[in-house]
Amino acid sequence: MTNPVVHALIFTLAVIVPGGLLVYFAWRAYKAKQADKELAPKEVKQAFLRAYPRESLRARTRRERLDAFRLAKTRPRKKSQ
Repeated sequence: MTNPVVHALIFTLAVIVPGGLLVYFAWRAYKAKQADKELAPKEVKQAFLRAYPRESLRARTRRERLDAFRLAKTRPRKKSQ
């Protein structure tokens, strides 16, 4: 919803005009469908990789924590005496 004032005015008009609510909900569904089509899966992946690059500090620390966990999991446990 980019402009709530426009949506409020259109909704008010739709309530007043007979059959207007059907047109209003059809318009909203059409806009939602168009918004979903705007981003292709490839574009979404590229946007994600721009936000979280592979060699970011976040990714590196996560990889280090996972590697440490895997190493600790594979080490034999010390036997208590």
